[in-house]
Amino acid sequence: MPALLIFDVDGTLLQTERVTVPAVQRTFAAHGLPVPEEAVICSFFGRPVEDYEAWLAEQCPPGLAPALVAETNALELRLIGDEGRLYDGVADTLARLRADGHQLAVCSNGPDDYVNEFLDAHRLRPLFHAVRARGTRYSGKVEMTAEILAELTARPGFFVGDRDDDVVAAHAHGLTAVAAVYGFGGHHELAGADLRLERFADLPGLIASRV
Repeated sequence: MPALLIFDVDGTLLQTERVTVPAVQRTFAAHGLPVPEEAVICSFFGRPVEDYEAWLAEQCPPGLAPALVAETNALELRLIGDEGRLYDGVADTLARLRADGHQLAVCSNGPDDYVNEFLDAHRLRPLFHAVRARGTRYSGKVEMTAEILAELTARPGFFVGDRDDDVVAAHAHGLTAVAAVYGFGGHHELAGADLRLERFADLPGLIASRV
């Protein structure tokens, strides 16, 4: 039975620490500024982009924030293709799920240019039937998920992600929440998920057990 599978990006499909951490650290180092720690940067993965950029601006000297944030974001986009890596098994597993007749969608808190660069750099766009990037025009993943559900008809539905807002979006629409426990969310914030995904390649088996 075909199902609808909605995916978060950061910490679910993409090893974001290989992209955003060096983008921030290299930009700050190039300007002779204190370099933020990796753990602090990673704590913003999966959160709304405005929260991340507000924190980034706070680390900048007065008057330099807009330019440094823009420079960091530009480097981040370049690094998605140059140094970004998918989690093991992502490309092959997505292709298998698509070939099996499932409908696939992306639902990310990232901005459009980030999500589009990710899909194109890693040649994943043809695998997805729908893409939603929050940017600043959506209130959050609950709203984006509603649009995806209106556009795509396969059921039952699953939301695969590593943060609490992925679980919330799933349950708000009666979907099965699949916790990508290898990502950036703590176990406490994923406690409400219905299924746990230890390795991305295990996803077809999890789906098959529920459809």
